[in-house]
Amino acid sequence: MGKGGTVLGVIALILGAGGLGFGLITWIDQGKTDFWYDYKEDIYTPPALVYVTVPDLYVIVRLDASATVHMLFTTSTRILPDPLGFADMLFYFWIDGVQLTNPFTRAGPYQGDATYQYYPVALQYSQTLSKGTHNISIVVISETTGNFIRSSSLAVTRY
Repeated sequence: MGKGGTVLGVIALILGAGGLGFGLITWIDQGKTDFWYDYKEDIYTPPALVYVTVPDLYVIVRLDASATVHMLFTTSTRILPDPLGFADMLFYFWIDGVQLTNPFTRAGPYQGDATYQYYPVALQYSQTLSKGTHNISIVVISETTGNFIRSSSLAVTRY
């Protein structure tokens, strides 16, 4: 075997050892993903035109170091349509006492004419949080009375 073959063999060994090392690091690190979850089956009817947090639906996240977390909120809504305008419900994340303005999601019709309409809702977001304890919950505002949510869940994953 010539010098070129020896050099290629050494490069192949280095690449193989590097791939094995990265695979080992990834395998060892997979246990460092944390997951927090809360679920509320009950029906909640928010007051009209007031920003309120969904009661009894929150997650306390404790981080040993700064980390990126992914938040996912899901719920089912019942909306009483308004034939003259919006009858929406809007949802936002609430982190450490601060309401995020983006992202948000909206559920409901414009000038609907049904007795009630049902909409599934999903809201998700990723953000880097600092070391420490963080309280994450959901803010909702209903544009009309009679709207409600049920079967709500909030999940947070650190990665």
